[in-house]
Amino acid sequence: MKTRHCTTAAVSALAALLVGCSGKAEGWNYAIPKKICGVNMQESVVKPLLPPGDTLDEQIRAAIGEDQDVSERCLLKVDKGKSGDGKYLWINLDRETQKVDAVAEAHRLRYGNSESVHLAGSVTSAAVGDTGALVAMRCKPKTAKSAPYAYLMAEVRMGDYADKPKDPEARHDHLQAFLRDYIPATEAARCKQ
Repeated sequence: MKTRHCTTAAVSALAALLVGCSGKAEGWNYAIPKKICGVNMQESVVKPLLPPGDTLDEQIRAAIGEDQDVSERCLLKVDKGKSGDGKYLWINLDRETQKVDAVAEAHRLRYGNSESVHLAGSVTSAAVGDTGALVAMRCKPKTAKSAPYAYLMAEVRMGDYADKPKDPEARHDHLQAFLRDYIPATEAARCKQ
C-alpha cells in the first residue's frame, strides 16, 4: 500500500513537470518592461493590461504623415507572429488645438460600457471602457514644432484577448490604475509646466 502511494505521487509529480515543460501553461514568460512607450511605469499597473505569452515587442512611431511630437503610436505586441496579429496594447498620443470631451469620444469609438473617471492634474476629461481608455488633458508642448496645440489626447486600446473581458469592473479598475501612473509621467515628459 505504501509503495502504491509513493508510485502514484511520483507519477503525479512527473506529469505536472511534463505539463510545465510542454509550454502549455499560460503565464507571462516575458519580462514586464519598466518603461512603456518612453515612460517609466510600475510593473503592477502594466501587467494586468498585457496578455500572457512568451515574447513582448514594442514599436514606437509617429502617425502616418505626422511629426512624432504631434502624434505618436506605441504598440506593445505579445507573441507577434504566433497567432495572426498576436495580442496587443496600443497607446496613442495626439495633439489637439481644441478641448475634446473624452467621455463622448469613448462612446463614439465604442469602448464598451465606457464611463467617466476622475484623474488629477491637467486632465479635462477621461473615460474607461471594456476595451480601453481615453484621456484629454491641457498640454502646451515643450517643443516649438507643435506650438499651435494646447491639448493632448491619450488613448489606450487593448487587443484581441480584450474584446469581451471576463470581469469588466476589474478591467476598468486596472485601466484607471494604469492611467494614474501613465498620465502624470506623460504630462511631465511632453507638456510645459
